[in-house]
Amino acid sequence: MAFYRGQQGAVYFDKDGSAGVSELAAVRSWSMSVEKDSLDVTAHGATYRANNGGLISGSGTIELMYDAPGAGDKLDLLKEVNTATDPADAHVELYLDETGTKKITGDILVTGAEYSATVGEIEIVTVNFVTNGSITLSI
Repeated sequence: MAFYRGQQGAVYFDKDGSAGVSELAAVRSWSMSVEKDSLDVTAHGATYRANNGGLISGSGTIELMYDAPGAGDKLDLLKEVNTATDPADAHVELYLDETGTKKITGDILVTGAEYSATVGEIEIVTVNFVTNGSITLSI
């Protein structure tokens, strides 16, 4: 049985889903939660509750080591939070392995970015996002 390590993961991003994704350099970590609504379908008078699955959504974060990018998808991701009329068509691929076969893909809307600096440490930018539309799990 093979176990995967964090350094095998990667993040690919494209700001408008048209030019093709490219790997973001200096990603420290990423996380994504996928949630499904629970719909109560219990019949009147039933003794036990019944549920059906409902709408599916996701949210997550990408932590980047800040290196003052001059152009490209990394800079686009950092600036995505400042786009007021964002059509939420940015595309992301979150890889669990280095072969590219284990991944989570979908369109996202960047909802926040946290910039910080600590003396003597590498600066980290945390980008928060929610999914828009379908999420594909190739795990």
